[in-house]
Amino acid sequence: MRGSTSPKSPGDSAGSAGEFELIAALKRVIDEATPAPHMLIGIGDDAAVVENAAGGATVMTTDTMVDGVHFRRGEADWGDVGWKSAVSNLSDIAAMGATPLHALVTIGVPADVSTGDMEQMYRGLAAAFTEFGGGIVGGDVVSSPVFFVTVALTGQVRMQDGVPALLRRDAAQPGELIGVTGTLGGAAGGLQALAKNLSTPGADALKRMHYRPTPRLAEAAILVEAGVLCAMDVSDGLAGDLEKICSASEVGAVINVGSVPAPPELRAEFGDDATAMALSGGEDYELVFTAPFDVMDRLLARHRKLFTHIGRVVSEPDRGESVLLQAADGSEFSLERRGWDHLGAG
Repeated sequence: MRGSTSPKSPGDSAGSAGEFELIAALKRVIDEATPAPHMLIGIGDDAAVVENAAGGATVMTTDTMVDGVHFRRGEADWGDVGWKSAVSNLSDIAAMGATPLHALVTIGVPADVSTGDMEQMYRGLAAAFTEFGGGIVGGDVVSSPVFFVTVALTGQVRMQDGVPALLRRDAAQPGELIGVTGTLGGAAGGLQALAKNLSTPGADALKRMHYRPTPRLAEAAILVEAGVLCAMDVSDGLAGDLEKICSASEVGAVINVGSVPAPPELRAEFGDDATAMALSGGEDYELVFTAPFDVMDRLLARHRKLFTHIGRVVSEPDRGESVLLQAADGSEFSLERRGWDHLGAG
């Protein structure tokens, strides 16, 4: 849940730097410290990966939702809050090509939140793990002036010839094609439908996409089996998240804007604005991936309903942008905001 509903404090100097600048600063501190034992992948991907005692690899991720930042009490159902807390972590596991295992859940509980509220939230958490895999094995409960829930989730990586079969951000190669799962912009459309108090059948469908997204674990398994090496989940917006792949892989990308799939309800409710929402809206939890031409061709032939080809990887950024958004006539498609920054900068 990346959308903000509350303003940033002007005195928050870490926030004024922006999320990615802060992450880079913290990574420098970690890199200067003693390396964590058995670490294969650290900060910079959808999840960390470490060697385990059995000779395999374990994926580790965590995510937090805060009342007033990621949702508002009274607007969101507690069960939906639990579901989305689980899915944001399950999606990270999917983005690495892993299978979910064990979750620890920490909640910060204000005095005006009831036991019944928390039972309902945990039912939402449990429902998501029951449907997609993994389960809660423990956690912590603390008093807090504002409600928050933090989920930490592990996942198991399949091994191929003794090597972890992972999806990574830094594995895109020039000449590969870019694809996505599902449709994009539905969650952003749901958020707008809530803000505008829309109550049409299409708006209600978009709200469900916002509150009850699906982590693409099954699709990730297909990608790994097909030999795909590069992917990440679309949590902060397609254009912005693809920029992260380009940065990690030191490549550029060209997106055919007209090929980006959006839910029909989004176009019906928001018309021409649907394209920008599909490109920059967060919290869809779909996967964006790159693959050689022959691999993409097989994926589309066998699973056309699951995957869409939307662009290509190039050797270097074009027109000053790591991700060039190209309209049907070849002109550059202008986008006001390319993705979500958790700390509100940019």
